[in-house]
Amino acid sequence: MSSELQNLYQRTVLEHCRSPRNFHAMDEPDRVAEGFNPLCGDKVTVYLRTPGKEGVPPSPEDGTSSLPVVIAEISFEAAGCAICLASASMMTELLDGEAADQAKQQAEKVLEAFKPGADNGLGDLGEIVALGSVRDYPSRIRCVTLPWRTFTAALDDDPNTVSTE
Repeated sequence: MSSELQNLYQRTVLEHCRSPRNFHAMDEPDRVAEGFNPLCGDKVTVYLRTPGKEGVPPSPEDGTSSLPVVIAEISFEAAGCAICLASASMMTELLDGEAADQAKQQAEKVLEAFKPGADNGLGDLGEIVALGSVRDYPSRIRCVTLPWRTFTAALDDDPNTVSTE
């Protein structure tokens, strides 16, 4: 890892860990999902407020999606390591106010970037590029991806707890 990327990583992770953005339980969210990493104990809860098409089931005949129109508000609570907390904080900053389909694409892009052998692919996602250096530490990849997988479950209104296993 280059010293420049290492400095960006340390600066960004520490800043988001010390002052996480959108770190609170949301009153009356439309969607909630919980995630857990049994290997290290990280726990994340993602809250979404999604006015729009919530509750509309997908219809293959007319192409209607069950995704809401927009992420009007996103917040999280977490108990875990600095990497998990920073990843969740950066995620909420990036996805707040986004169209739901765009937010899901961005989450999938982040998850794809952390698969074995994948290229960085995070360059156009702002501060999140700093998390790319975690790929050098495979055991920590779950810490980065847990909030993103939990967000996807919340968006999909999946009632199951997300697990990194």
